[in-house]
Amino acid sequence: MVEHRSHDPSCHTNAWHIEKNGVNPVPGEERRGSPRNVFWIWFAGNLNITLIVVGAVIFSFGLSFWQSLIPLVGLFSFVLVGHFGLPGMETGQPTMVLSAQSFGRVANKAPSLISWLNLVGWETVMLVIAVFASESTLALAFHMPFGTPSILISLGVVTIVAFTVAFLGHATIVVIQTLFSYLFGVMTIGVFILLLPHVHWAALMSAKDGSWLRGVIPATSIVIAASGLSWVNTASDYTRYLPSGTSHRKVVGATTWGAVIPGVFLMGLGVLLASSMPSLDSAANPVSIIDHVLPAWAAIPYLLVAIGGIITADILDVYSSGMSLLALGVKIPRSRTIFVDAVLSIGASLFILLRAQSFIGTFEAFLTLLAGVLAPWAAIFLWDSRKIVAQGNYRIPDVRLSALIAWLLGLCVSLATTSTEIFTGPLARGIFADSSLGFILGFAVTLAVYALFSAAPHLE
Repeated sequence: MVEHRSHDPSCHTNAWHIEKNGVNPVPGEERRGSPRNVFWIWFAGNLNITLIVVGAVIFSFGLSFWQSLIPLVGLFSFVLVGHFGLPGMETGQPTMVLSAQSFGRVANKAPSLISWLNLVGWETVMLVIAVFASESTLALAFHMPFGTPSILISLGVVTIVAFTVAFLGHATIVVIQTLFSYLFGVMTIGVFILLLPHVHWAALMSAKDGSWLRGVIPATSIVIAASGLSWVNTASDYTRYLPSGTSHRKVVGATTWGAVIPGVFLMGLGVLLASSMPSLDSAANPVSIIDHVLPAWAAIPYLLVAIGGIITADILDVYSSGMSLLALGVKIPRSRTIFVDAVLSIGASLFILLRAQSFIGTFEAFLTLLAGVLAPWAAIFLWDSRKIVAQGNYRIPDVRLSALIAWLLGLCVSLATTSTEIFTGPLARGIFADSSLGFILGFAVTLAVYALFSAAPHLE
């Protein structure tokens, strides 16, 4: 199907039409919407059942119940995502394209590639977990046994929904994420109420205070990495259709609260369930662990909540990975990027589901390393975001050495202090061994070095 650019701007910004804009600046006549749209995009994107695992991880640091609530402040790292959305609103371009104004047209291909690989990887993980939930639904509703047929049916259904919405584009995403926010938001509250009787309150409340240095701080870093820091490379993708005069404060607030509200709810539930479900903090398939404690009549509604929440996150992964692919310089229409993603993520999902389910832990470790490379990139984009907002699109060189050097130094620090299943940096000891503090340290080092370059332009 060939995409023809219509003279009717409504066809670019109305739901159920294929979005024709790629990484070009969105024209002023196509701008519409309000911060409320951004709120629902991020609200739905964080109705993700895997956040319950993050909550269980917090409690696994040996903290008391009250200490376990403190790391949830890390969810406010979405303030960073809110600020990263402002350049997109002013220029009409997605995040990884705007990144070229910091790195240069050629050098920007490196972080764009990392962003694309990271997003394709996480959309694959989300597909796998959604298939686990969908398989269980088929078994309960239609008595279909677990196996290849149920895997293929489940993968087909989940893929069609997520990829079709991403294929249609931004306007459809706004409608679907808003609808899913209401639908699955209410259902999630119902699941929360059903799970409360399974909380071991005595064990939870009797847990003694743990170490602040080796417990609270590392746990907070994990929340930061699993929430705001994991979405910074996508922020402007969802604000670039807003009118350029939209209140910056409202956009940042809508982004932050849209993510914080469901995040606190689900991570908090993970904290509550951690003492009664000891394996939850390391579960590759948290869906089945929680499913087993619910009454039979509630299993299907719960599984639908799990599937819906994962799909809403996957929609954002698929759409934004296409933006990163275009930022790499791939010359295809935006909608065609979805097919590239589909081939890769479906192929990888089938490999994991049919041949190597134990591989998912190794795969997630690889994606964690990629996130450690993106964290220093975020420091550079944060420093330049105010300039991009103020000046809009300006002349871009091929390479900006200051950004490239600061990024390389930061990612070296980040990886050196990061520990995963497949790689452990030489400095990943003590509080760095079981945390995401390496990402934050890499971010801080990059920000300091880049600020030095910016204060002394002759060093560039």
